[in-house]
This record gives sequence, C-alpha cells and structure tokens, in this order.
Amino acid sequence: MNFKNKRVAVLGMACSGIAAAIKLKTLNAIPFLSEIKPINESVPAFAGIDTQFLGDYEYEFGGHSEKILDSDLIIISPGIPINIPILEKAFNKGIPVWSELELGFQIVKNFKTKIIAITGSNGKSTTATLIYHILIKAGGKAILAGNIGQAFTSFPIEKDLYDFIVLEVSSFQLDKIFEFKPDIGIILNITPDHLNRYENFDNYIKSKSKILLNQTENELAILNYDDSICRNIATGFDVKREFYSVKKLINPNIFVNEDQLIFHFPEHSHIQIGFQDLPIIGLHNVSNISASAIACYHCGLNSNEISDGILSFSGLEHRLEPIAIIKDINFINDSKATNSASVKTALQSFDAPINLIMGGSNKNEDFSNLKPFIKKNVRNLILFGETKDILYKTFSNVINTYIVDNLKNATERALAVAYKGDYILLSPGCASYDMFKNFEDRGRKFKEIVLYLQR
Repeated sequence: MNFKNKRVAVLGMACSGIAAAIKLKTLNAIPFLSEIKPINESVPAFAGIDTQFLGDYEYEFGGHSEKILDSDLIIISPGIPINIPILEKAFNKGIPVWSELELGFQIVKNFKTKIIAITGSNGKSTTATLIYHILIKAGGKAILAGNIGQAFTSFPIEKDLYDFIVLEVSSFQLDKIFEFKPDIGIILNITPDHLNRYENFDNYIKSKSKILLNQTENELAILNYDDSICRNIATGFDVKREFYSVKKLINPNIFVNEDQLIFHFPEHSHIQIGFQDLPIIGLHNVSNISASAIACYHCGLNSNEISDGILSFSGLEHRLEPIAIIKDINFINDSKATNSASVKTALQSFDAPINLIMGGSNKNEDFSNLKPFIKKNVRNLILFGETKDILYKTFSNVINTYIVDNLKNATERALAVAYKGDYILLSPGCASYDMFKNFEDRGRKFKEIVLYLQR
C-alpha cells in the first residue's frame, strides 16, 4: 500500500501505537492518534513521549471519538478489544482495521527479508530470542520485534536492511491481520489463556491459528507434535508443515535420545548436546530449542552454527531465572508464568521440593488441572493477590496453603517454611496487573525482596 496522504487513525498510545504513528508519518501518511485514557494518565507512561511529540500530530485523549471514522485505515494496539463500539462502527462503514503487525508486514512484504514469526501460549519470548541470537551469532542481519518489547514498526524496516525479521506474535496481534504471512510460522503450544478476552477457548485457538492463515505451500509451519492442538491445527491450511517432538521420533533431523538433543540435518555435521549442557533448564526448553533449531536450519544455517548459537545463549529474565541461594534454599523467578500451563511446566523442572508462590489478577482460568502436580512437587503453597481466595479454595485440601497480603510477605513466609535444599519459586499463574505494572515489574520486585533477605 502507498501510505502517502492516507488518513490513518492509530488507537492506543502504548509502544506499538507510538511506533506505528511515527512510521506512518515517515511514510507521509496523516496519522490521527486516539487514546482512551486521559492525557495525564497516558503520556507519562511512554518513555520519550510528551506534549512536544504530540505537537506533530492531531490527537485525542480520554476517549475514542467518531473522528476516527473519517480515516482510510485504522491501526489498533494489541490491548484494544476488537468489539468496542467505535470499531463496530468502523467495520460497518467498511474501514480496514489492522494490527500494527499487519502494518509492518505491508511495509516489508515485497522485500527478500525472511520473516520468522512465533506464537503459542508459553515459550514465545524464549524461542524468539533464541532464534534471533542464533541468527546474529552466525552473522545474519536480523531484528527481534513484536510482543517481546520493541514494536515491529519501531525499526527502519522500510529501508530493506535486514536478512531476517524475528517476531513474537500474540493472539491479540493476530486478531486483526489481513495479508500477514511469515516465511516460517511457529506454533509452540496452545493452552487456555486470556479467557477474560475471548468468549471461549475455541476462539482463542482460532486466533492463534491465524499465523497460518495466509501461508501457502511456499511457506513453512513448524508445529509441536507433543501438543495435540498444534498437531492438528494446520489441517485445512495449504502450508508446508514440519513437526518436532521431545517424546517421539517424529523428525529425523532433530530429536531427543534419552538426555541428548540430536541434530542430524541432511549434509550437515551430526551433533549431540546433553541436556546438562543446555543453557536453559526444563524439558519444555528442549522443545523450544528444537523449534528454534528447525527454523534456523530453514534460514540456511548449518548445524555447527545452530549448536554454537544454542550453547552461547543465556536465557531470559523472569523465566525460571535463578536469583540467589539463602540458607541452602534456591530462589527462582518465574514471574512470566501467567497461566496454569506455565506453572505446570515450572513444577516439572526441579528435582527437589518446591515452595510455590502464586497469585495475581484474574483471567477466569480454572487452576484445578494443577492439583496432581502441586500434590507431587510442592511442599508449601503461598498465595497473594486478587486470585488468592480462588486458589485457596482450589488447593487448600491438597497442600499446606497460606494466604498473605503481598509479595514481600509471600517471600518471607516461603523462606520461613522451606527446608534446606528446597526451592522457593515465584510462578504466579496469573497476570500481574492487580498489584504491578507488568510481569517484569513483579519479577524485579521479587528479586529486590530476595536480595534484601540475602543481606
């Protein structure tokens, strides 16, 4: 699309909205900025965005007015539900509504840049960052963008500078794609999440599957065979597909043999990496590494480049992150665990009793599926936040359970009841917005508390 002189409304002044507005201005479009929060609540939240910046744009704060309907195109931020009244009117009027992800794709779709897009309920950030790390270490020109922090359009993508664009994409971003089509689309897993936004789990699955929507036999879908939904999700799509598994010999090019990860790509070196040598722990991360290796192989890297990239990776903050050892008790920060599937994964990643800290804002999730894992792996359960009463009702007949007022009290209680050799694990299973800005804020507060206790 030629954006010159196009009137484009940008809804939401968070990272992707600001990036989209700046990019549209660069492309000689006429952006109109609309934010539902009042200006005094919105502008200070975004680094470097102030009234001087806004002076270059027409804008409104405190609500979405019908001025939006004067646009040729509407770009929405991921946090904006697509069923709000102003968008219903836009749909009825025939105005295209895109996510910022679609805007970025429209800018780069005719370039030779290879797009690798990763979605799933859990593991997206780790996998996307690992792929990016492997590509960069092998000498590729790449960017890492999307749901992981930096917006797709915040990079100079219109200049055709990159060999690879690695995107972490959420269901919210996929809800309003039009032509978006990754060269390699990866679905890691699909488990119940965001059920406060989606009417039911099936609708959430449909949103995730949109990553395959526009792919053809010329593009590749990489799918987790161990996840039954992923195993079947590509049915009905024309895309080429390649599966990986840590449980069965599904893919002869990359597979698990006892505690070894094997690369046996055609015409490449045969490489074995022991699980103990992998930089990130847990069988779920062996799965994420497998998906990353397949993607990088299809980007033209050889097995030595791929294994070198894997072994030099350092992991991500707030994902099963070791913090400290106090009184022979290990503290682990897994603040990114915002659903029960993530907690389940964390509980299966350690070989000693766990004192588990859970709780946060409510996403209407049923946690009862965790009962057998908590009964088997957890010594004490400490609860705080908006969901503490729901969680207490679910687990108090399974394990020693405590309710406290805040994260500091939760951490102190966990230390008081833990034994030498135990783990204290923050794996909340819930979003963070009841008490924190985001999961990063929650994780950093936890680390501050632990470091204070270490004194």
